[in-house]
This record gives sequence, structure tokens and C-alpha cells, in this order.
Amino acid sequence: MSTPILWNLRPSETGRQIVMFPFLGGFGASFNGLVRGLGGDWDVWTVNPPGHGPSTEPPYRYLAALVERYLTALRDVLRPDAVLFGHSMGGVVAYHVLQAMAARPSFARRLPADLVLSAARAPERLEIGGRAQLPEDELLAHLLAFGAIPAEVAGDRSLIELFLPAFRADYQVLEDAKRLPPAKLDVRAHLVLGGRDPQTPEGSAAEWQAYFTEPVRTHVLGDQEHMFVLHDTERLDRILNDLERVAAWQR
Repeated sequence: MSTPILWNLRPSETGRQIVMFPFLGGFGASFNGLVRGLGGDWDVWTVNPPGHGPSTEPPYRYLAALVERYLTALRDVLRPDAVLFGHSMGGVVAYHVLQAMAARPSFARRLPADLVLSAARAPERLEIGGRAQLPEDELLAHLLAFGAIPAEVAGDRSLIELFLPAFRADYQVLEDAKRLPPAKLDVRAHLVLGGRDPQTPEGSAAEWQAYFTEPVRTHVLGDQEHMFVLHDTERLDRILNDLERVAAWQR
């Protein structure tokens, strides 16, 4: 039996729905810390990509196929006015999922209202050329450099063989995203950046603006590097609940 693509980590019939897309190599449980730290009433769903974590399927290497798989799963559960949240690669994928939703009549009356891009760079500016084909030692060194994998994983042969195919597939998905031209979405977009993250340099917000009709709201966590989603849950909680209060006032 295949592992579900969507996990409802914190069910709520009354709370606003949020769907979380994981970072490179990540899976549904990668957001456990953030989910535990969320205040307020949220109906939390996380995406579990094929070939990642507990999934026994092969990983997807093409963006269009991955987006279609997510749309099929979301069609059964998505509620109006939801939030899509994606960290790093997850932000790029969430943007493309929302773009595809906007073109589907089946989602017309329940499109998400907010898109939160966490530590994500605009797709056309991604610096990922050739990463999927790097020799193993070079790929591991790169992943270790920005905290994508812990050192204990890099030192365990069995774990390397388990996880590296997912990272290579994810980089191929991002190469697809980089090749596509920007398409403007009419959604409230929020960009959360680490002030010390070299992967999202100064100007990242301006780069994303080409993808949205309205101004992108930017939040900078000045002391944080790339993987702040794993430990700075208090400030992410404040950002998410602030946008929920704004959305409630506008409704």
C-alpha cells in the first residue's frame, strides 16, 4: 500500500486550512516542530512527496508530474481560503501548484488566499545547474553546507543510499521550474527570508514580484540562515497568525 501524499497532522473542522510543502529532500514529518509550535486554530496538512521519507514510491523528477499528483490529492480535501506554505524548494512547488489550480475549473471556488514562501528564491533565479548530476561527495558537501542534511546522515552509508535519490530528483524538478517563465498570480504573497541566508540574497523579494499581481509582503529574520523552519518556529507562528488575523478582518 502506498504512503498517502497528504497528511493531516493537526485536524480542525473550524480552523483555517494550511498546506505545507517541504524543502529539498524533506517530507511530511519535516514540519513536525513547526506544527507543534503553531498557536491558534489551524487545520494543518503536510505534503509527503513520492520517494521521500516513508514513501516506497520512486521520487518524481519532473515538475509537471509532481504538480499533477498534488492536485489530484488536494482536489478531495482543499477548502476555500486556505494558506499554502512552502519552505525553500517547497515554496517554488507551492507557487506552481497554485498556478495550476488557478487554471482548473474544479478549484475555481476554493482557491487558496495566501501563499507563504519561506526561504525560497524566485524560480528563474535558482542557482541549481548540474546539481542533480554531481558526484556523491560533492553533492553531500553541498547539502551539508546549508543544513539540508545533518552530519550523522552524511556519515551513514545506508542513509546516504536511501536519501540521495530524492535529493537528485528534487534538483531535477527545480531545473524544470527554472526554465518556465513567470506567470503572475492574484494571491496574497508573503516572503519570509533569513537575513544570513546566502541562498536568498538581497533582491530576492524584487525577483519574486514578477510572479504576482500585488506587492509581495516581506518578513526578514535577521539572525537566521536557510533552515530556520526547523528551529525558529516562534516567529513563523507569529507571521502565520498575523496573516490569519488580516484575512479574518478582510472577510
